[in-house]
Amino acid sequence: MDATTHCPRCDAPRSSLVRDGFYHRADDSKSIQRIRCKDCGKKFSNATFTPTYRQKRRRINETVRFCLASNMCPRDIAELVGVNIKTIAARLIWLAERAREKNKRKLQAYIQACGPIKTVQFDDLITFEHTNCKPLTVPLAVIDGVRIPLGFRVAAIPAFGRLAAISRKRYGRRADHSVQARNGLFEALQAVLPPDVHFKIDGHKHYPMLIKRYFPEATYTVHASDRGCVVGQGELKKTKFDYLFSINHALANIRAKVNRLNRRTWCTTKRPDRLADHIDIYIDVLIDRLEHDRKYKHRRAVKP
Repeated sequence: MDATTHCPRCDAPRSSLVRDGFYHRADDSKSIQRIRCKDCGKKFSNATFTPTYRQKRRRINETVRFCLASNMCPRDIAELVGVNIKTIAARLIWLAERAREKNKRKLQAYIQACGPIKTVQFDDLITFEHTNCKPLTVPLAVIDGVRIPLGFRVAAIPAFGRLAAISRKRYGRRADHSVQARNGLFEALQAVLPPDVHFKIDGHKHYPMLIKRYFPEATYTVHASDRGCVVGQGELKKTKFDYLFSINHALANIRAKVNRLNRRTWCTTKRPDRLADHIDIYIDVLIDRLEHDRKYKHRRAVKP
């Protein structure tokens, strides 16, 4: 009865709750404590207040979470864990909600442990929903040298280049929400970054204006963008030393690990909000991986 603090029906305090036996939960083979309220007679259990309440297949959560951040599509994950693809779609939303809360806590823990963030790299990732004629932009900010994402947004933009005329003919004029997305991201960054933070950006003309608007005391350095080292992988550069390596490596990793963002794939995004959910889960797993690597290197360093 450690996790139970009140009755879900009458809100009676813990002093009015008594143990009322156990039951075996077949889903994960655990014995769950039953609880009874002396005031209203309501019976419930320790599982009532857990995030997995009423889930039928709790065992698959960690596997689905890891697979979504390991370049597997929902249909393959459903086949691997033995459930319907609709279950994976529902768990994607549920895992993303938990990931957003965990990512905020992890970022605050990093700032408390390592101090204020001094340097940030910022750039946009371009992808699409359903077809190349419906492009999306994903502005992302990462900590320089650490590659921990600070935040991102997903926004629709009009098609450009040779596809612009085709897009207008097929789908009409497409609204540009990139400015609102970047503004929302920088508003969120104001809560976690110091006023005198330093930004590293490429030659995009809007980035300096964003920095001056939301961080008047901040400084920034513009580094010219170079050609990609692999066809279709513009985030990995040919140059021997990449000044924007942290953000370019982070964006390349997202493309490699989030299946719907691969350059040449039929697992395309159908809804921008689901793309945002998927990236939230990837960031959650990424931070866990970086923390694991850091602890492993520390153990190797202190090994006699």
